[in-house]
Amino acid sequence: MRSVIRIVIVENHRLVADALEALLNQQADMVVVGSLDSVADTAKHAAVLNPDVAILDFRLSDGTAVDAARAIVGTGCEAKVIFLTRDESDTVLFAAIEAGASAVVYKTRASAEVIDCVRSVARGATFIEPGTIAAMLKHRRSEEAARQAVTDREKAVLSLMAQGAASRDIANKLGISYVTVRTHVRNVAGKLGAHNKLEVLARARKLHLVSDRNTHTISAA
Repeated sequence: MRSVIRIVIVENHRLVADALEALLNQQADMVVVGSLDSVADTAKHAAVLNPDVAILDFRLSDGTAVDAARAIVGTGCEAKVIFLTRDESDTVLFAAIEAGASAVVYKTRASAEVIDCVRSVARGATFIEPGTIAAMLKHRRSEEAARQAVTDREKAVLSLMAQGAASRDIANKLGISYVTVRTHVRNVAGKLGAHNKLEVLARARKLHLVSDRNTHTISAA
């Protein structure tokens, strides 16, 4: 590692980028060599800037931190990557694991934690534990298996349920019996580990089996 850590910030919110740059430049062992605001800029400038660490905002104007990380790799730059985000859901952590990021830093963290993270990552440390990676990949495989277990007809039933259609209306629209609709719902509930219609729809949305758009409230009965 070089005596001074060279850092690139990729953040499309100028206020956040400027504050982070000022914070890091105050450290005797750090220098921000570039402040970019898009995946396209990252692809264009990463190799020339040649940072040791790249701090990537998860949501950029033309993509995500995953796209920016891939752009960095594509230039031949070997910078360690840190994802920066407000989103503390598993979605960002999954993305960080898949992109080979060394850490995920949340914007709610204290400045000292960000500085310590940059130093540690520059030395080769990772803040995404192997056990966490294994558990999340296992969870993802389980979700994919559940998603693939749902048949096309069951997805059609789910879609109409999400639109607020009652079981008898679903039967009429699909040309099947009311009993068959109820059977489909019970089968999907079993595959998704749900106990009522509300849980079925919640888990179906999480697995992207139905869209959040135009989803109506439905009773648990």
